[in-house]
Amino acid sequence: MPTASIDFTLAAIATLMVVMGAIFGLDMAAEPYLTGETPDSERYYQIGRYMLLSRGDPESWGQGGTPSSLGFASGSEPYELDTDKVTRLNPSSAYSVNYSSLWQALGVDDISFCIEVKPLFESTLSLVSSQAEGGETTYNFTLSTASGGYPVQCDVSYYLMLGNSTYTSSGSTDSSGLGAVTFTLPGSTNGTALLISIAESEASIMSHEVLPFAHNSEATNALGSFATLSPLNHTLSVEYVTNATAWRVAVFSRDYAFNLTSGESGYAVPRLLDGGPMVLALTGVNGSECWAEWAAYPQVPLAVGADMSDDYLVSDVVRESYVVEVSGGLYRFEVLFRSPAEYA
Repeated sequence: MPTASIDFTLAAIATLMVVMGAIFGLDMAAEPYLTGETPDSERYYQIGRYMLLSRGDPESWGQGGTPSSLGFASGSEPYELDTDKVTRLNPSSAYSVNYSSLWQALGVDDISFCIEVKPLFESTLSLVSSQAEGGETTYNFTLSTASGGYPVQCDVSYYLMLGNSTYTSSGSTDSSGLGAVTFTLPGSTNGTALLISIAESEASIMSHEVLPFAHNSEATNALGSFATLSPLNHTLSVEYVTNATAWRVAVFSRDYAFNLTSGESGYAVPRLLDGGPMVLALTGVNGSECWAEWAAYPQVPLAVGADMSDDYLVSDVVRESYVVEVSGGLYRFEVLFRSPAEYA
C-alpha cells in the first residue's frame, strides 16, 4: 500500500534522527526549541518530537497523577509510546488529563497546541439493509477502508455483540477499499447491538470501527447512557450511570474474542502478543431491552487541546505529523501548534 510505505519510510527516517540525537542527549538537543531560539517551523517539529521521545515526569504518570513534565514515550524503542499515557489524552476517559495540565507540563508558555491521535487509515461501517423473515432478521453491512481518500485493501475480523450473545465473521475489503458482511439475529431479543470491525492492511497497521444499531427496537442507546468504560493499566473500570443490570464484558482484537472477569479493582484486560487495538464491550438489560457500551484500548482516535478552528487563525496553525507505535500498532500522532503572541 503506497500510504503505508510512506509511513514506514517516515518512521525509519525519524528513528535515524533519534539515534543521532541520542548521542548529544535529548534535553540538550531540545533546549533551543523549548525556549524559542529557532524559527517556528523547525521549533514546532522539535517540540512535538520532544514529547514523543521523553517519558515525562514522573515517568509512570500514565498510571495516574498529573505530569509535571510532558512526555509520552514508554522507554522502550524510539517513537514507541506508553499505552496509558496516550489513553489519558482522551477526554472521555475517567482518567483523562485536561489540556490546562498538559500545557503546564510542556512548559512552553508562548505556544498553544492540540494533539490528535488516530489510525493510519479509516474504517467506516454502514447498515445498508435489513429483512425480517421467519422470526429472524438479516442485516447487511458494508465496510470502507481508506487513507487520505485513497482505498486501502484489508483483511477484516467482524464481531457482533447483542445481549449475552456474540456472533463472528471474517472478510476483506477489495482494491476499492470496500467489503460487506451479513449477520442474522433471532427475533427473541431486542435493543442495541454492536457491530465491531478490526481491519488490518499490513502487519501492525490496523483500524477499528464500532457501529451500534437497533435490533427490534426504535433506536440505539447513546454512548454513556448506562455506563462509562475507562481502561487504564490493563484494567477496565466501569462506572454505571443507572441501576441497569449488566450481563457481560468482552474484549475483541484482530485475532481474539473472549469474556473478561471482574476483580477487586475492575476487569483485567489481557496483554495480547499480536498487539493492535482492542475493543472492550459491555452489555446489559434495562427492562426488556438490551443495551451496550464500549471503549477502545488504547482509547483512540482522540483529540485534546486548544481550539484551532477560529477562522482568522487557521492559516497560521502549523500541523506536525509523526508515525508512532502504541501497543504494537502504528498510529498517526499529530500536534497542531500556534503562537498566540503573534496576534498581540
